Amino acid sequence: MTVLISKPAVNLREELAKAQARANYVEQQYWFTGDAATTDFALQYGWKPLHVFNAGAIQKEGSGDDYEVVYDGFTYTVSFAVAPANAAKVCIIGVMS
Repeated sequence: MTVLISKPAVNLREELAKAQARANYVEQQYWFTGDAATTDFALQYGWKPLHVFNAGAIQKEGSGDDYEVVYDGFTYTVSFAVAPANAAKVCIIGVMS
């Protein structure tokens, strides 16, 4: 019985492009203060939310969870299911999209 195993050739151009993309990775923190009424927090143009914290606790993304991300074609907005408490610190860590 003979078993042949082959491995595809590595494309150096693709590997270099991946490495360059990782080198340009930038994160930015956006801080907001809750007022117990506001549920939508918009990021600056070109930034996409990666992690969301409410009063120091990480939040779970999803329609039935803590928040949803809405994209209108220009900006990303984090929309909480329940407004953050009055004076609660909201941190959204965004990445350049």
